[in-house]
Amino acid sequence: MIPYFMFHYKITNRHNHIINDGYNQGGKPREFLFHGTDFTGGLSAYQVVPTFTGNNLTVGTDILYYGGNAYRDPVKEIYADHKKLHEEAVYIFDQQTVGKFMFNAGIRMDNHSAYGIEWIPQAGISFMPGRNTTIKASASKGFRMPNMRELYMYAVANEDLKPEKAWSYDFTVGQHFLDGALNVEASVFYTKGSNIIEVTVVEGKRQNRNVGEFENMGVELSADYRVTPTLSFNTNYSFLHMGTIYTGAPEHKFYFGGNWTPGKFTVNLGAMAINGLYLTTGDNALIENYVDVKAKVGYQITKNIGVFVRGANLLNQKYATMEGFPEPGVTVLGGVSISL
Repeated sequence: MIPYFMFHYKITNRHNHIINDGYNQGGKPREFLFHGTDFTGGLSAYQVVPTFTGNNLTVGTDILYYGGNAYRDPVKEIYADHKKLHEEAVYIFDQQTVGKFMFNAGIRMDNHSAYGIEWIPQAGISFMPGRNTTIKASASKGFRMPNMRELYMYAVANEDLKPEKAWSYDFTVGQHFLDGALNVEASVFYTKGSNIIEVTVVEGKRQNRNVGEFENMGVELSADYRVTPTLSFNTNYSFLHMGTIYTGAPEHKFYFGGNWTPGKFTVNLGAMAINGLYLTTGDNALIENYVDVKAKVGYQITKNIGVFVRGANLLNQKYATMEGFPEPGVTVLGGVSISL
């Protein structure tokens, strides 16, 4: 294998926002609109080196900088005052193949301007006892910095938040059938972590807080079936048992979709069912259950030009994935795609 180098630079994005936040029914319009300016940019580079037979060594670095300011009342209600954060990381990852086994291991050092240095290791092994069967196991550390909204935005903001941390372990078995036309995979997983960020009530006021340790376990099942070269279906299901209830992760999640590509047409249809999604925790917790059906039809006019129509929430379900932020009803979008 020939060694190769990858370099990517993301030009800074800058956005200005002026938003009417609305007001409660029976209330009065707000005196000020929401104003915000944000920016983000970064660099990513890595080198892959085949050191000896069956081995690939990867070393790389990531750099990210971001920030901005946000306010409603420019004197009394300032959320973020020209915040500037940056994050640098270096990593090394090695993969070794020995017969029917493949081993991999790596470590990443992440240095954040607000939280300092964090070491993030991972390791895994896979085994192919037969041509159509794969068995995999892995262990890895998870790490998430609080984002700008959690740290600075609105009344729930908390600049004293700590990063979320977790260790995850999983075991997966995959099987191919019908000469590879049907692929099935089953996984079991276990995660234990700390400092998960939740909106809690403190002295009668809502605030983002690190709420302590959490422990999850569950199963994931998935399958995809290519019926013909132009027609395929895919489905997946996951069950999550939460030792400590928290928001944003449903207990049950099921998806079924299909893709059909007759000639220049492309048709995609999918339905996702969510059950047991907590919007709030504690007494009188809010829990969402809903079905979201999406569809997309596209037509390739020429090699470089295509048109499409996309629809979401086609059953017009009323639901939210975050408390206080209801999702829109039926949404239809059309557009033109141009590739050069």
